[in-house]
Amino acid sequence: MKTTTNKTKTRNLLVIGVLVVLSGLIGFQLYANKKEINERSEATPKGVAAMPVKVASATLKSLDKSLRFTGSFEARKTLPLISEAQGSIIKLNIREGQSVSRGQVVARIDPTAIQSNMATATASYNNAVKNKERYERLVQAGAISQKQYEDVALNVENARANLTSIEQQMKYTVVHSPMSGVVGEVKVEQGSFATMGMQLGNVVDISSLKMVLKVPEEDVIKLKKGQPVSIQTDVYPDHTFNGTITLISVQADAGRKYDVEVEVKNNNTFPLKAGMFGTAALNSQSGDQSEKLFIPRKAIVGSVKDAQVFILGADNKVALRKIEVQNTSGEDVIVLNGLTPNEKVITTGQINLQEGQEVRVVQ
Repeated sequence: MKTTTNKTKTRNLLVIGVLVVLSGLIGFQLYANKKEINERSEATPKGVAAMPVKVASATLKSLDKSLRFTGSFEARKTLPLISEAQGSIIKLNIREGQSVSRGQVVARIDPTAIQSNMATATASYNNAVKNKERYERLVQAGAISQKQYEDVALNVENARANLTSIEQQMKYTVVHSPMSGVVGEVKVEQGSFATMGMQLGNVVDISSLKMVLKVPEEDVIKLKKGQPVSIQTDVYPDHTFNGTITLISVQADAGRKYDVEVEVKNNNTFPLKAGMFGTAALNSQSGDQSEKLFIPRKAIVGSVKDAQVFILGADNKVALRKIEVQNTSGEDVIVLNGLTPNEKVITTGQINLQEGQEVRVVQ
């Protein structure tokens, strides 16, 4: 019985020993694997260490003085057709879109009431003239006083003034176009009743149009009155219109932009209409002729107000440098301080770069 117990203990010890040895082997293998994994993760494969980036050189060049703005065409001048008499419109000679010339009759207003007043005024004037002639003879004969004669003579002047006023009202029954142009709108119909001061329609002068541009404050100071402008339109893409700046607003709108008006001659070959859009191209009139140092805007790390760039060194390692820039419209910015000409700045891949990191320049 004792021998059997000893054998069992020996067998158990052997099992435990085997398990200990196996555990040790497994632990050693796991440790070796972990060490190998760590070595692989820390190892830098050849050809992958250098971060691929693109670069650009800081370049000296003159300022781009070209400016482009989009605007719409408007009629240079629009005048209303106003009735200066009261009565029914017995004749209406215009329709929308019709061309009219200066002084052309566009409407006639019923003159019946005015003609009646004119007949009465004419009779009163003729009667006053005859009375004056009679009193002239009486004053010469000494039959009346000079004061009586002067009162009669004054009646003649009053009657003449009244007749002249009614004659003018008669002229107002015929409405004339105040200028040459195109009828833009007709607000009445034949047979309508017109009152004094009532607008019958309007005439638009399209011999010249004005393009209204909205120019920001940083650019409006670069423009001058009388400056030539080239204009392209979508309706005539192969034709360039020439214009001249005629007005630069002295006050900005709510968006801090200024109205700049460009006058453009209209022609029958490429007719323009109010409401069309176009793009105006012109050159800055600023006096700064010096060259400036430019870099691509996309090279900047951070904001323009607190700009930094990565500089490519001779050893293909990068250095982060703070610079001072001037914001401009377009893809480039002006470097005021912090860079010298021909220094190379990183333009892509900056987000993953660190100070002193090695890079590889790609095209």
